[in-house]
Amino acid sequence: MINWRLWLGMVLTVSLVFIAIFGPALAPYDEDFMEPSGYYYNDNDDFGVYAAPFAPSRDHLLGTDQYGYDILTLLLYGAKYTLVVGVLVALLRIVIGALFGLLNGIRNNHEKVGSSFGLLGSIPAFIIIYFVMIGIVVNSSFSMMELILIQSILMTLVGIPGVYAAVFSKTKELKKNLYISASKALGARSFRIAWKHLLPHLKGTLMVMFVKEIILVLSLIGQLGIFNVFLGGTIYRQGGEDVYLSVTHDWAGLIGQWRSFVYDYHWVLFYPLLAFVLVIFSLYILSRGLELKDKQGLKKYPHI
Repeated sequence: MINWRLWLGMVLTVSLVFIAIFGPALAPYDEDFMEPSGYYYNDNDDFGVYAAPFAPSRDHLLGTDQYGYDILTLLLYGAKYTLVVGVLVALLRIVIGALFGLLNGIRNNHEKVGSSFGLLGSIPAFIIIYFVMIGIVVNSSFSMMELILIQSILMTLVGIPGVYAAVFSKTKELKKNLYISASKALGARSFRIAWKHLLPHLKGTLMVMFVKEIILVLSLIGQLGIFNVFLGGTIYRQGGEDVYLSVTHDWAGLIGQWRSFVYDYHWVLFYPLLAFVLVIFSLYILSRGLELKDKQGLKKYPHI
């Protein structure tokens, strides 16, 4: 049976990676281009004003925001921040959490070690990061890259306990197999047992966890964006109405800064929201395809 979820997920994910890499080159305008507002007048005594936000048209396929910035251009420029940060943070969570979970699972015979550390993962990550970042992210004195680094470190740290607990628990189960006991009896060190015996069995599980961690990271970025904690910094402008703008134009940030357009000029919010949902959907389909592939492998080799 063809694993269509895996193939569809891979095609969609590769397409998104392509956009993240080549987005600025594909953008129809420069990042700082603004469509000017003004007046129009023709021979039929037709007179009026044209002003942003402009609806989707041939010149602006997805329309513009309230300042005249092309939405498609902003999405293409912000794609790399949305996807790269999500992937890198998830990768760090998996590498660090899995490494400690494997080694401690082999060395330790107490279940409380894994469960106690895993309790840290029950603390809402949003609350931790929001109260740490809200004081430094708005009109920050830090550079964009410094803020991205700080946010990435925080998102990595709050996600490690959950990965650790899952890998620790899985390792405890695998450790009951006789070949593990035999390896230990022959003097094999913990790192060798983890690398040679356990990791090959955990590859499929870790791959699925990695994709799901990307989804969790992106969801966390989205939650923070709703509360004006944007990836890479938030610009706050006072006026008739307070305005919060994303420095990097990451997709969650665009949703956060344009959320007030849910009632009018719907395209301004609709397209970044659609792009963000498409990322989550693509990764979800990919994770389901990887899970099915892993289960098929276990059926094929039931002794594993």
